[in-house]
Amino acid sequence: MSVLPPGRDRVLQGIAWILLAVSLFAIVHVLVKKLGETYPVAQLMFFRSAFALLPAMAMVMRHPRGLGVLRSASPLGHVARSGFGIFAMATTFAAFQYIPAADVVAINFAAPIFVTALSVPLLGEGVGWRRWLAVVAGFAGVMVMLQPGAMLAAPGGDTALGSALALASAVAYAGVVIAIRQVSRVDAGETIVVFYMAIVAVATLPILPFLWVQPASALDLAMLVALGIVGGIAQVFLTRGYEVAPPAAVMPFEYASLLATALLAWIFWGELPTAAGLAGGAIVIASGLFLFYREARLAMVRRP
Repeated sequence: MSVLPPGRDRVLQGIAWILLAVSLFAIVHVLVKKLGETYPVAQLMFFRSAFALLPAMAMVMRHPRGLGVLRSASPLGHVARSGFGIFAMATTFAAFQYIPAADVVAINFAAPIFVTALSVPLLGEGVGWRRWLAVVAGFAGVMVMLQPGAMLAAPGGDTALGSALALASAVAYAGVVIAIRQVSRVDAGETIVVFYMAIVAVATLPILPFLWVQPASALDLAMLVALGIVGGIAQVFLTRGYEVAPPAAVMPFEYASLLATALLAWIFWGELPTAAGLAGGAIVIASGLFLFYREARLAMVRRP
């Protein structure tokens, strides 16, 4: 592993890794939306996790401890993290079939808001009034995206179901983040990624015989395999970005995922995000950025 120079070059490299990661995640979103028209969610989840183990294991092998990094000090913590992750992945994959892809991504960006709100009862963390204001603003943005009045007026529609699935995914992902906070105290990031992918693959494997859909063509099979490999490479790039640069410098660039997903969805399907999705997404992103900014400031205060 090369020694990276400190300062500006290191931050620019981190930003580049993050932008590469979110671009690949946008491709994953498009693949999920396309394949979800034919194949069940559990089958997509299996391919997404099983083949992602290939780049994940490559990440393990470049770790100074090699395979030794897979020895976990908190196996039950990985099970809890994976339980939240399985629910988050399943609801996200399903949501892509009912609402525009960009709207799914925008609603998922509400996860940091739920993390802040849940960290009080679950982790006993203190949250100041500034962050509570950001949480309230973020929830307002979620309501703008969901348009509960319209959902109540037309219950049972595809839009209502897709929005509910995306929101459930955001809440579950908040559980993922909180679980990772606990597990990362004793295990490396490589351990967390490999355990998660392996647990998802093992959990979905017994279901496959009951709902397996034979790939209709070599192209479909290639896309299913690519779903996992591209997703795994994206995860490696994301991890690399946070390795080489401070999180406060690179995390805001994760929101480029919304633009990349919207662009690809427009290219392939002529699909545009709704006005409510754009407006609410902007509020949620602004709230999330402020929450992250406050977390970074507080961490600097605590560090001395």
